[in-house]
Amino acid sequence: MGLFDQLAIRDSIEIRTTPEKIWEFFYNLEQNYTSWHPEHVVFKWTEGPPMESGSAWYAEEVSLGKLKKLKGTIDEVIPNRKIVFKNVFPVSLVSPRFEWHIEPTGSNSVFTAINYLRAEGLYRTIARETMETAIKASRKHMKEEGENLRKILEHQE
Repeated sequence: MGLFDQLAIRDSIEIRTTPEKIWEFFYNLEQNYTSWHPEHVVFKWTEGPPMESGSAWYAEEVSLGKLKKLKGTIDEVIPNRKIVFKNVFPVSLVSPRFEWHIEPTGSNSVFTAINYLRAEGLYRTIARETMETAIKASRKHMKEEGENLRKILEHQE
């Protein structure tokens, strides 16, 4: 792997619900964020309407025991199918974006979260242990988010 290659951390889960119900959950993320994962603190749309390209957002969550304050914009939206979040500097140096994909599969849907890490090879060279810990924590958090989303939405049915 090159020094500036990106690593895509991916987690998928099948949920017994429609793409529209998953989209609705994310459209109301300000209300749903803290119930989605115990490490989530706050999510706010700071400019523009929810789930629209160009809208800005702010979030706080605990990661590896530390409060992280995140800001970004929505880069791409395909209603009921895909949303791409772009992080702003300085987080964008390490994680430029993350995506959520929703695919219908019969009467169910598959939710896939993808977190992109920039300069993965460089960071592994300079700070291998720190990077490995961050990757492991990201995988765990994404898996828990998927499982929690399934529990929330399947319980609503």
